[in-house]
Amino acid sequence: MLLLYIPDRNSRIKFAAEVCFKHIYKTTYKITTDLVEFEKSDAPCFWYAKEKVSEKPGIVADKMMLDSSIIGSPGRSVFNDIITLFPTESNMLPPFDLFASVFWYVTRMEEYNYYSEDVDHRFFSKMSIGNKIDILNKPIVNIWIKLYVDELQKLYPDLTFDKPSFKYIPSIDVDSAFMFRHKGFIRNAGGLLKDIFKNNFKNVTKRIRVVSRREADPWFCFDKINELHKKYDLKPSYFFLVGKYSRLDKNISPRNKSMKKLIHNLSKDDYTIGLHPSYKGNKNRKSWKKELKILKNITNNDIFSSRQHYVFVSFPKTYQNLIKLGIKRDFSMLYPDLPGFRLGTTVPVPFFDLSTNERTDLWLYPTMIMDVSLLKYQKLTIENAIKECLGIINYTKEYGGTLITLWHNESLSEYGQWQGWNKVYEEILKAATED
Repeated sequence: MLLLYIPDRNSRIKFAAEVCFKHIYKTTYKITTDLVEFEKSDAPCFWYAKEKVSEKPGIVADKMMLDSSIIGSPGRSVFNDIITLFPTESNMLPPFDLFASVFWYVTRMEEYNYYSEDVDHRFFSKMSIGNKIDILNKPIVNIWIKLYVDELQKLYPDLTFDKPSFKYIPSIDVDSAFMFRHKGFIRNAGGLLKDIFKNNFKNVTKRIRVVSRREADPWFCFDKINELHKKYDLKPSYFFLVGKYSRLDKNISPRNKSMKKLIHNLSKDDYTIGLHPSYKGNKNRKSWKKELKILKNITNNDIFSSRQHYVFVSFPKTYQNLIKLGIKRDFSMLYPDLPGFRLGTTVPVPFFDLSTNERTDLWLYPTMIMDVSLLKYQKLTIENAIKECLGIINYTKEYGGTLITLWHNESLSEYGQWQGWNKVYEEILKAATED
């Protein structure tokens, strides 16, 4: 057991200790506020206080952890060639505040002072401190904790820590189940004119053949998607956009028989179905409530998982609204433009609401790789995309945890810009399932 002496125990410190020693590097630990008990104990231990309180191992706490302040940009230092945050005095332990670093990163504190109603001004990777210090492609929170784990085990060789086992959750966002079919005369006529104007005559021909039912719709490839996953003994989670049509919400109506049948059959076959809240609903939470009800009625099941459309998250409002809806698991924590570790970690962690200074029961599941990031934003070749993804997978396997990927049905269609990209996805499936 690891004994922690923390005289000023509060919700922030308790949460940081939970993330470090329960969710990431697991060990039995106890927090005490009794200095006499701490000094008399022969157990592996360290203290965490605003000033040095013992000759035993310990860390001087950053004041941010002792109040409710929100810090935009913490200090930085280097330990064992690893960039660290919140440099501080310590005794026999690395000279940075582990709890402050972990808390600041996993709560996404740097995003609390950033607000945008525009999808084009979401919080991108280039805006983050992680980008400035080049740590976005590494599970930096796991790495910081490992630095402390290594030093504690030097001091206490019998102290054991278990890293989380490796798991893989593939997920598919269904922004639009069909490319051409079931979109009505006006939408198809507009699309046809747009394709003609752009000289995209391949799409013109394809649209006509699909709408006239001479060919299958390229984006309606769910049987192929499921067969591909079965090959690797996997079942993807599906997130469905069922909100009303708007400029950025373009799926067909969930009242459409084909759409309803798709969702119902996937649910019946035990695929996890989650809500893909409409972008328009960011301004009207009642829309999300209606969308959740629609999905529940189609599946005849409660819906506990969600991922934001366009991974648009506004702290803390988005998560406060999801909690009110009864959502228990959110999969939105990834940067739109870059694969990597937006939460800094490989494991799900509870959402800590900095506006109330409280841990919640909503779990944030970090998603590491998204198709659009690789093609649209990074503009990678197929070969370079595979290389980038394998690096993320290897890091996740090394530190343990849950690899989560986000693909769309259209990107598995082998049509248009996505031609050849099934190779990238299958390489991910191979790497994630091999020993």
